[in-house]
Amino acid sequence: MKIEALWFSQQGTRTIDNRDHAGIGIRDGEFLAIVADGSTAGPMNGEYAQSIIEMVVDWFVGAADPFSNEHVLKALKQIHQTLRETFPRGSASILLFHVSERADLTVIHSGDCVLGWIDADIVWQTSPHTLANALAAIPLKDIAKSAIRHRLTQSFRAREYMSPEIFTQEQVAGIFLLATDGFWAELTEPEQIAFLGGDQSATAERDDRSVLELRISPNDSLEVSLNNRSSSNLYRKS
Repeated sequence: MKIEALWFSQQGTRTIDNRDHAGIGIRDGEFLAIVADGSTAGPMNGEYAQSIIEMVVDWFVGAADPFSNEHVLKALKQIHQTLRETFPRGSASILLFHVSERADLTVIHSGDCVLGWIDADIVWQTSPHTLANALAAIPLKDIAKSAIRHRLTQSFRAREYMSPEIFTQEQVAGIFLLATDGFWAELTEPEQIAFLGGDQSATAERDDRSVLELRISPNDSLEVSLNNRSSSNLYRKS
């Protein structure tokens, strides 16, 4: 399995720091990527999101047990307990993307980061946890227009641990996107494609907008490369 990663992240205008962060971890025959989007409310949520990234990647690379839903959920709960001591009001959305050497995919997410797949167009595979779609499944483009999409029904927030949602798929290949809401909700699809090409529009008022692009293709062994055009707020460990 060959994985080519590209992380584009543009700071917004609503906070003094970029609160979107990403990480990738590599161990024997397995790959993990994670994106976290710290809430704009509260002064330390950028640091909170970055800490989540680093602790999840460190856990993954150093864990002796094989990856499983049980093990990762246990690790997330422990990380949550540890971080709430330093960040008692911390709040972030997270999306984890794990793929094994045989290309089986597990996605674990909580909040408004979402997973997409590029076919002819971008096809979104998961839905955010917002008040806009709490009672019925609606298209992501309609959620993006809703005034109540910023009110999350669950997230990785310090005051309360909430079990994340799990999505699985067998034998994946192609181009996948791990996106924060500044990307999927504030940009039109043509603007999203332009952003992936490196065009970062400098609109006057905007959220942090970020996307991790993963190009996955068959290969005899796990081979991971990070595009040198990637933004700096990405943590990598193997």
